[in-house]
Amino acid sequence: MKLGVVILAAGAATRMGKAKMLLPYGEQTILEHIVEEVRALNPAIICLVTGKYTTEIEAVINDASITLVPFANWQAGMSASIQFGLSSLLEKQPNIDTVLFVVSDQPFLDRQLLFKMIDAFQQSGKGIVAAQYPQQYGTPVLFSHQYFPEIRLLEGDRGAKKLVEKQLEDVVLVDFPLGALDIDTAEDYAKFQQLLNQ
Repeated sequence: MKLGVVILAAGAATRMGKAKMLLPYGEQTILEHIVEEVRALNPAIICLVTGKYTTEIEAVINDASITLVPFANWQAGMSASIQFGLSSLLEKQPNIDTVLFVVSDQPFLDRQLLFKMIDAFQQSGKGIVAAQYPQQYGTPVLFSHQYFPEIRLLEGDRGAKKLVEKQLEDVVLVDFPLGALDIDTAEDYAKFQQLLNQ
């Protein structure tokens, strides 16, 4: 299994009004925490898709093991960012056969969850592994190379969820209860800090 990771951090964070992925998480930012957890997997390549906040992110993430790929057309939405991330990754490492997509606003993402997803992928023989939280499922999500052509055809702002829904018989779900908390608003961030302090 040759794993590549795409971290999606291109959005405008309009509801937050600033770069939510760069909000403090202990001594780091949320994005630095996510990069650290992903790096623990020792993937062949990590592509970090930036957009609206490219300059701010470049100032924080200056790590040779991370390939920053600024997406000029970031306003085109989540599906476009996913496709750009996949294309950038395969351009640099054409023999990748599995891609893990993570978003930059799920602060409770950790390496234990990611290792669990990789185990589920290897043991189940299924082509997709997605995280499951109360009443829904979504990122992080792992895709086998057989789905790369379909990822390239995604449209709209629902990202890869549509593809997961379409292929449910080939999906393994891994519990990630805290995945339901993503940081979209100041209230979300306050709730996150509260949970962290507990």
